[in-house]
Amino acid sequence: MTKKLFYTTVLAVGMLTVSTLAYSQETAVEKLGMNISVHDVSNIHLSTFIRQIWQDSPIMQEADMKVKMAGAQKKASSKWLYNPEIEFSAEDKDGAKKSKIFGINQTIDWSGKFLASGKVAKFELQTAMAMRDQVRQDLAINVLSALVDYQSADEILELSQRRTKIMKSFATLATKGFKAGDIDQNSYNLAQLAYSEALIQNADAQTTLADNKQSLESSIGFSSDSISALPKLSKTLPEIMTGGENLDELIKKLPQMRMLQNQKEASKAAISRARRDRIPDPTIGVAGGKDEGSNVVGLSVSIPLNIFNTYGNEVDVAKYHTTAQEKSLQSAYHSAQSRIKSSKRSYELASSAWSVWRENGANALADQIDTLYKKYKIGELSATAYLVQVQQTLDTEIAAKELYAKAWKSWFNWLSASGNIEKWIGEKA
Repeated sequence: MTKKLFYTTVLAVGMLTVSTLAYSQETAVEKLGMNISVHDVSNIHLSTFIRQIWQDSPIMQEADMKVKMAGAQKKASSKWLYNPEIEFSAEDKDGAKKSKIFGINQTIDWSGKFLASGKVAKFELQTAMAMRDQVRQDLAINVLSALVDYQSADEILELSQRRTKIMKSFATLATKGFKAGDIDQNSYNLAQLAYSEALIQNADAQTTLADNKQSLESSIGFSSDSISALPKLSKTLPEIMTGGENLDELIKKLPQMRMLQNQKEASKAAISRARRDRIPDPTIGVAGGKDEGSNVVGLSVSIPLNIFNTYGNEVDVAKYHTTAQEKSLQSAYHSAQSRIKSSKRSYELASSAWSVWRENGANALADQIDTLYKKYKIGELSATAYLVQVQQTLDTEIAAKELYAKAWKSWFNWLSASGNIEKWIGEKA
């Protein structure tokens, strides 16, 4: 049902006498007044909430394991590439003296391949660490955004329930008026439709709350049973934090940019490793012993010949990969720059609108409820006009709650774009 139809309904039902509606509407106004006040209640600290999620989240544990895996790979890649080989041969022929030869062979990493591999692994470790930071940030942002949606839906449901009670009172009184002959069939039907509309809106609000609760639990990523209570975000919005850094410094510190930068450095190091792979490694062997009673000492050197495969294509692959990484880094830089500017602007607009609302609209809303009720009690305002304006007040409050949620989500978008989520959480500790 549209608002126009609702107002028509109210006008029709408004033929009921003011004295008949007095008691039920006074109760509704008192309950509405409880919901108008602006208050902040924090069950647990926001930083504690997020840190618990970081600690218990399987996604974070996976990212930690990838960092440990990259660290282990760095240690493995920094080891010498070849181990020595020991040889022993013995021969015992009838009528001849025994032969025993001992030898040791060592392949030499002539070009320092293990050093190049270690350098690649070092940048891969730093990449994994940057990816872990990105996971931490994304996890916190997703949870906080879902928390805003959940709390907004919860508050809107409360308003919907208030609306339902008011419309139920109208429908009940309309039934009495119809039976008494005070209103006609059309007015009675419109009153019932208004109540039905309120029930539908309430059911929709309940569904939205259930969906947002599921989204919140999904974003947390594990059973929320261990979380005793959810934090409630402050009605006072935070201020933009820059820390005196210019835009270029801010972008370079972003986890995504650090990740791409280290991937590029790893690709450059892979070029050096591919070039060194083209250099064959000689194997030097020393042997000694007795051969049919005679002392024997031997020296051997073997060098593989890269004839059928010169390993030149691997160098080209590494070069192309490095170029691709450079282009990806450039693209990401411009995207990050644009996102930081746009998210900052969006938050400033939403924050400014919310501040104006808190300074002017919120107080005016509370005063409006009181003023309407006083006029209604002394007979300066009809029941019809009173309920129409109460409906407008409820719609305004719902819009304010939606603005509040939008402002907080804009703040989280700014934190995500600027990489300041951990700094903000730290300030909350």
